[in-house]
Amino acid sequence: MTTAPSLGDAGLIPSSRYSRNVQLLRLLGLAIVVGMLGALAVLAFHQLLSVLELALYGSKQGLVADAARLPPEVRIFVPAAGGFVAGLILQYFLGHRKEQSGADYMEAIAGGSDIPVRSSLLKSAASAATVVSGGSIGREGSMVQLAALAGSVFGKVLRLSSDERRFAVACGAAAGLAGAYNTPIAGALFVAEIVLGVISVASFGPLLLAAAIADLLVRHVSHGGPIFAATPGNLQSVPELIGVVATGIAAGLLGPLLISALDRTHQGFASMRLPLWLKMAVGGLAVGGLSAIRPEVWGNGYSVINSLLHQPWVWQSVLLILVLKVFATTLTSGSGAVGGVFTPTLFVGAAIGTLAGSVVQLVLPGASMPAFTLVGMSAFLAAVTHAPLTAVVMVSEMTSGYSLLPALVLASLAGYYVSSALHPGSIYAHSIPQNHPTQTVPSTHL
Repeated sequence: MTTAPSLGDAGLIPSSRYSRNVQLLRLLGLAIVVGMLGALAVLAFHQLLSVLELALYGSKQGLVADAARLPPEVRIFVPAAGGFVAGLILQYFLGHRKEQSGADYMEAIAGGSDIPVRSSLLKSAASAATVVSGGSIGREGSMVQLAALAGSVFGKVLRLSSDERRFAVACGAAAGLAGAYNTPIAGALFVAEIVLGVISVASFGPLLLAAAIADLLVRHVSHGGPIFAATPGNLQSVPELIGVVATGIAAGLLGPLLISALDRTHQGFASMRLPLWLKMAVGGLAVGGLSAIRPEVWGNGYSVINSLLHQPWVWQSVLLILVLKVFATTLTSGSGAVGGVFTPTLFVGAAIGTLAGSVVQLVLPGASMPAFTLVGMSAFLAAVTHAPLTAVVMVSEMTSGYSLLPALVLASLAGYYVSSALHPGSIYAHSIPQNHPTQTVPSTHL
């Protein structure tokens, strides 16, 4: 079995003790600075979205609330307008330039390339247009990209070696994830487990430092806490744990379906002989049509997840919104929109967990519904990312639901093993080279 070289194995940590200590201090200092820069990038993009939302809708109460206040006939065309603007930016300002190669932070870290400034800024502008107009895609993708860009630019300004610049980009990505989700440990784990394909002390320590610095700075400025603060209780009895494992298996069966749906939608739009701006407008129009049925399909799904955790829902409404949200996400992403599907994935998992909890409560009326909502989030995230450790830690940090750790582990492992057996590639397979360790290790490797 092949293993991935860590950042430490790539030449960043010399062999002699003195040189090793000096270089480690250098890397930790670099991680601190990049963590701060990453936090500023997250805050800047968040502020941009807030300003745009206030200008368009006259409030900053969230996209679902904005959509609910709009008449259905207006709600239909707003995502189409956003797709049109985003498509114009991508097609006529960015164009098909060579500098787009390696612009994704995952490709940059895996391949050791720099992140182009111009294409990243233009893609972030296009992402903002899609997000603020109700596109079903995550705003966090651009936050992470901009944070990684900050690391890349800082590395070039200091004229660091290629390995050190790669390290700076990785720290920036970890900082961006931590700042966007308020999850410092999961931010570092995501980069190590999914992007680097290996967790080593030499690389994980500085990544965690950068993520922690970013999280602290973002929390200090925004006065924020856990994104999905909840008190889910425990799932400890044997019948409850059977329900937990069953939820994980269900997530593992459904995860590959979402991955395949995203791939096929991308291929379908790519085969259309239409300009990009028109494809994205068509995708936005379809999302608008879905939002006329339920406004909850707008945005990344944060507000709906919070509602599922804190308010009772009838299962029919949850199922309807789940189906509509999956269609909206695949249409938004497939049409060419720039943004992450990480947060919509959390939404899908939350809905699956809520539905599973509804079934379990038929047998065990005292079972905690919020607990099953969180179990579904972790299991489905593990199923689509093939990173169960990241999924468990991220859901725990986002919710402060540490009492659920054993249940989250069971569900996430079940979701991971079932999904990887059915679909060896994760949702990030296209962003990572085929010879990368995350693509070559057996599916049983944790």
